[in-house]
Amino acid sequence: LSPCCCFTSFLFGDSLVDAGNNNYLFTLSKADSPPYGIDFTPSGGRPTGRFTNGRTIADIV
Repeated sequence: LSPCCCFTSFLFGDSLVDAGNNNYLFTLSKADSPPYGIDFTPSGGRPTGRFTNGRTIADIV
């Protein structure tokens, strides 16, 4: 097999690769306030609507 370049990744699965986002659902459980997003550098430490305070494996890959 010859080496190839891969520019796209599709990750399906569980909470290790999906941080979730429910900002458009009518629910009391929201992730758009601190501490969610404080360690996620692309957001500048602001809440991101993701149910994690940092990066997931999918963000790193």
